[in-house]
Amino acid sequence: MSERRLIGIDLAWGNHDGSEPNGSGCAELVWKDGKRDELELTRLDVLGRVDKIVEWIQPDGGDWVVAIDAPLVICNRDGERSAEEQARHYYGCFDASAYPASLTNPGFREHYQGRMIRKQLKRLGGTLVECAGHLRDGPLFFETYPHIVMVELFRLKRTIKYKGDNSADQLAGQWELTCAIWEYLCGPLARPRLVVDDKIAELLFEPAPLPRGEIVKRVKAREDKLDALVCAYAAAWLDAERPLQGLGEVGKGVMITPRRRDIAPPLR
Repeated sequence: MSERRLIGIDLAWGNHDGSEPNGSGCAELVWKDGKRDELELTRLDVLGRVDKIVEWIQPDGGDWVVAIDAPLVICNRDGERSAEEQARHYYGCFDASAYPASLTNPGFREHYQGRMIRKQLKRLGGTLVECAGHLRDGPLFFETYPHIVMVELFRLKRTIKYKGDNSADQLAGQWELTCAIWEYLCGPLARPRLVVDDKIAELLFEPAPLPRGEIVKRVKAREDKLDALVCAYAAAWLDAERPLQGLGEVGKGVMITPRRRDIAPPLR
């Protein structure tokens, strides 16, 4: 495969009135020296609308692999997709069940950004990866789920609790997550290994305590960036041709994640 930028998007789903959503974490990794064993973080941001995100993904053309934390294909009128059903079946014991997506759910209607970004990335020539046969040269994008990525890569017994409404609990969970990233993605045995530089160090070990008036905003922005970094690592895992698994049905929505623990079937 040709050299590509490896991008993770923690996508904000969108507001019902069409106003700009609160923010989507965006992270970009590249292979250090063109070798597929070390990664460098080149960009990290929090953006709003899909048009801004797409401009961020492709500022100067070129190939990319984009991993997106959001349902990209929703065909079922109600209930849940097979992707959520399988996620619950294989990973519910790890507390990694996914929010059910359907066309009657208000969150996935007119202003849903997952549908918008899928259409725009396809217009740019991107291939939506839902099976092994979709892996090819050229721009690629796929749906992923950070909680399952973490269960697989960090060998968790339960998902890390870094989301919620309590800032103190969020900070504690973020510390647990950053320690796992440091050990499993940045450590000497990690392959591919995330190179620690100033950008990574600032994200993982943000100075504390945060200013009182900014703590809620800063904690949420950091959560978005951490999710985006995990998604970008999943994109790198795919580009490095490491083992993958797919939950769902082709044409009806598939979550793709790294596969290390033989919990779910491999991507076919």
